[in-house]
Amino acid sequence: MDSVLGATITAGTVTNILNGTITSVLGATITAGTLSSAGTVTNILNGTITSVLGATITAGTLSSAGTVTNILNGTITSVLGATITAGTLSSAGTVTNILNGTITSVLGATITAGTLSSVTSISQRSFIEQSTLGVATTNVLTPLPAITTSVLGTYSFFIQNTGANPVNTQLQISADGTNYYVDTNGDNPLAAGAIDVLVPSRFLKYTRVAYVSANPATTSTINVIFNAQGT
Repeated sequence: MDSVLGATITAGTVTNILNGTITSVLGATITAGTLSSAGTVTNILNGTITSVLGATITAGTLSSAGTVTNILNGTITSVLGATITAGTLSSAGTVTNILNGTITSVLGATITAGTLSSVTSISQRSFIEQSTLGVATTNVLTPLPAITTSVLGTYSFFIQNTGANPVNTQLQISADGTNYYVDTNGDNPLAAGAIDVLVPSRFLKYTRVAYVSANPATTSTINVIFNAQGT
């Protein structure tokens, strides 16, 4: 059909379209071809939908959409500003880009970019590591930069004395990033070549390691490695 003006197709089945384009169809079943704009499409075989507003897609490929309420056995390659309000995405390869979108239920999907603001459960926790190596100690108690631990479930500090003299270490915690409380002291004095692991006993928003030479007249060096898992 090259051109239809002022017509409404309310029912029927189009079984084969070769090199054709249907610009507007209501209540129809399309088995092949290209559909550029539609209300509700119940079945698509070997077809591509490039733009759908307020439609229900049960099978096929959806490349760009506003709001999709239900998708069964479909693939979404790119959604900009879309909201998926109902249904279950039971099988998905990769959703490559979501901007200002909301997905309410996803099973077996890979999200490579975007922000996930609400999650019921995650099967594999994230891992964080931060290393500060070759830190020189003096006779002045000195803290390392604080780490924001408010969103972390489990975390600890690996301390290695790589110098020639003993050192003392401690964990300090803070709620405001300005005023710090000594939460845990290390296995002091930590001898040259020795290793210790500091784990906080209390929870606050910020956590940091502080260090000092055990003997005021000597210096040493330490490596500090922070390991953490997300909640």
